[in-house]
This record gives sequence, C-alpha cells and structure tokens, in this order.
Amino acid sequence: MPIFRGVNALTRPILRVNRRYISTESSSALAGKLFFPGLCLGTAALGVWQTQRYFEKVELVHKREDDLKLEPLSSFDEWRRLENTNNTDKERQSYRRVYLRGKFQHENEILIGPRGPPSGALAESGPNSGRGGGMSSDAQGFVVLTPFVICDENDESESTKVEVTRKRWLNLLGREKTAEPEAPVCAQQIVWVNRGWIPRHFIDRNDRKIHSWEHPKDTIQVVAMESFTEKPKSFTPPSRLGSKEPSTKKLLWLDRRAIEEITSCKEGHHPPLFVEINTASNETPSRFPVKPTEEFVGEFKVTPAIHFGYGFTWFSLSGAGIVMTRKLLLKR
Repeated sequence: MPIFRGVNALTRPILRVNRRYISTESSSALAGKLFFPGLCLGTAALGVWQTQRYFEKVELVHKREDDLKLEPLSSFDEWRRLENTNNTDKERQSYRRVYLRGKFQHENEILIGPRGPPSGALAESGPNSGRGGGMSSDAQGFVVLTPFVICDENDESESTKVEVTRKRWLNLLGREKTAEPEAPVCAQQIVWVNRGWIPRHFIDRNDRKIHSWEHPKDTIQVVAMESFTEKPKSFTPPSRLGSKEPSTKKLLWLDRRAIEEITSCKEGHHPPLFVEINTASNETPSRFPVKPTEEFVGEFKVTPAIHFGYGFTWFSLSGAGIVMTRKLLLKR
C-alpha cells in the first residue's frame, strides 16, 4: 500500500539514528565498565607498592639506628674492608660512622645548591639562623663539598715501609742523596667530604665570597658517614646552570660526573662520598659550615609515616572506585 510505503520511508532514517545511538551508548558503557575496574586495580597496586615501601623503610630506619649505636670505625682502611665484605648487597647502605684522617683540598671546593640546612643545625634566630628570605620561609644556602686526602697510618703498606727504610739506610751510608722523609709515607686516597652548609648571604650574585668559613689547613681527623651522589630524573635540570667549563665551582645538585671533572679526578677513579658529622650535638654552631648532628645524620626525607599516608590514600581511592564501579555495573 502507498500509505505504508510512505510511513516506512519516514521511519527508516529514525531507526538508523536510534541504532547508532544505541550502539554508541553501548560502546560508551563498555568503555566505562573497562576503565573504572582498571582504575581500581591501578590504585590498589599503588597502595600495595607503598605498603611494601613502608616496611622496607621501617627496616632501614632500624638499621640506621643500630649502626649509629656502634663505635665508629677507626680508619678509612677499616671502612674499605667493611665495604668489600658487604659488596654483594649494595642496596643496603651502611650507616657506620668512621674516623677519617687527612687534609682538605680547599682549592677544589664545590658549592652545591641552593638548598636548606641540615635538620636541627641552626638556631631559630640570631647570627646563626641562616637569614632565610626570598620566596621561601626556610633558610637557603649551599652545601660545601671538598676533596679530602686520606692519610691513615693503617694505609701504609709493607712495601712502602720497606722502601722508606731502604732509603734511610742508603742516606746513612752516603749512597743516595735523597733527603730522608720527615713523616711516614702514606698511601693516598682521595674522598669527597660534605663539610656542611653555609648561608646564602655568604656568596653574592657574582659567586664571590662575602663571608669566609672555616678552612683547616693542617692534617685533621673528622667523624663522617657514607653518603651518595644524586641521580638525575626525567625533568631534572642540568647540574651546571651557568658556564659548562670544568672550572665552575658551583653546581645545582650532586652530579658525580661534574664533580669528577671539577676536582680533576683520575679516569676510572670514583671517590666515595662522606658527610661530616657534628659531634658536639648540644652546642649551637658558632662556625660555618654547619654539620648535621649524630641525631639527624643519614635521616630519610621520606619517612615511614609518609609511606603509610600514601598507602592509605591509594587504598581509599581504590575502595571508593570499587563502590562506584559496582553501582555502574549493576545499573539497569
């Protein structure tokens, strides 16, 4: 019939639109049903990861506390032997204190920063407060990193002792004109020592020293702990903000390659890094650079409490997502 043909012709486009709408609606629902469960699984996985990090950090905190209770190692040679015995487990850092004896190479001193002072190192007010300013309410300044030439008596090898004794006898017999050494010859080993922190107002905008800080010249003994250089991440800026010449003595972060270039480190030699400890923990520092005390040295920036908070947040988001996803799947 002509009438039915006309009605069919009119309804055919409407049916096509409805089919498209229904197919679009079903595909959107399918995408939502796949997206929300995946989101719940992802947040739950992040919660599990933070829980794992929490227990790992608790174990590291206990290890740090136990290591700090032990007596400091007597020399760098003893620390090196301990490091060689723990060579199979590089992930577990040693927090043992060690006595380092030697001389600083102040001509190769490097400033790292700007960054804040060690925890508990500064007074809240007065000349030793660091004079925080600018956009940050915290005191800002620089970490002083200096090469340290080790001269431990334990590092003197037997062959060196024999050679020194031989030269002394030849001198006495007149067969050799070389002068007798005034002090025992030590096997030199250069390490890097983080000497502490100086305020920002010690350096002007042209990187010139306005205020001087302590520069011991003689052979000294310091108490230190092993530390590590920093590794750049995806959006980490270059360590040298200005000139890229090796003579630059100012870095943004602890870049091992840049430090080796500045200190003219021999190829293949990778000096270990130590942080000097302030043993007078009850005294307000009167000299710069200020050092962390035994209470705060090696302290973790991300504490177990922070990992616990992150894990609780991710698990909460996962639980809320499960409730919403269940309502979505059971919706008619």
